[in-house]
Amino acid sequence: MATTLDIREYLLENSPWVNPNATVDTIKIGDPARVVRRAGVCWYASIETIRAAHAAGCDLLICHEPTFWQHSAPEDRYRTTEPGRTKQRFLEETGMVVLRIHDTWDQWPGIGIRDSWAKWLALEKRIYASTDTNYHAIYEIEPQRLVQFAAHVALLVQPLGEDSVRVMGDPNRLVSHPAIGVGCAGPDADMVEAGADVLIVCYDGAPYWAVRERLHEMGASLIVVEHGTSEIPGIRNLCEHLWTQFPDVRFLYFGEHPKPWTVSAGAPTIENLM
Repeated sequence: MATTLDIREYLLENSPWVNPNATVDTIKIGDPARVVRRAGVCWYASIETIRAAHAAGCDLLICHEPTFWQHSAPEDRYRTTEPGRTKQRFLEETGMVVLRIHDTWDQWPGIGIRDSWAKWLALEKRIYASTDTNYHAIYEIEPQRLVQFAAHVALLVQPLGEDSVRVMGDPNRLVSHPAIGVGCAGPDADMVEAGADVLIVCYDGAPYWAVRERLHEMGASLIVVEHGTSEIPGIRNLCEHLWTQFPDVRFLYFGEHPKPWTVSAGAPTIENLM
């Protein structure tokens, strides 16, 4: 039977782009030598997700983003204050192991974060990719108005828990070369210079004045989604892939982390619905 160490070692051995001595893909809590019979896989290990995985009988929870709100390992800063204390106590009491898989899966070819996101958005014709990493790529689509393409993206992200997208640019502008990236490492000036006319970015990696407005002045239009929205397709593929490699372990996907939702001006309020 596999252990957490076996799963981590498999991913690291097949990720030559990762320095195993300088990665955030580490065990956050629990006994890594414990036999794993059932493992949860999630984008973010919120307390809701952790509790759901425990209720499902998981020995291990594999997450993509930090468990304790700090990117660098070992995520110690917030463990001794709330809400970290509650999360730490629950994990200690249940014995669940938490393994973060981030650096390995971000660049995994074909089914990693970027390529899974492209497939989810039905972007099939890739015409350019960054050469230093598997982070950024440009695709070719039929020319269409920005508002039309944004509506296409908005429709496709609804099953991922996002009810809308934000857009910057002339709604009637014709676009035909969208660019995507990996989470916070979203497409930037390199993709605009390579010919992208619309960039799909996430809030975490694209604050307004530092990124989005700058890219807009470079001539790009932008469509903005939540960080998790752009990475959930890849995390689902991670879950399926690990099951093929470790058939004795039952891998389950969990997506209980809270998802933002939007309210438009003039929308019905609770008061006038009652």
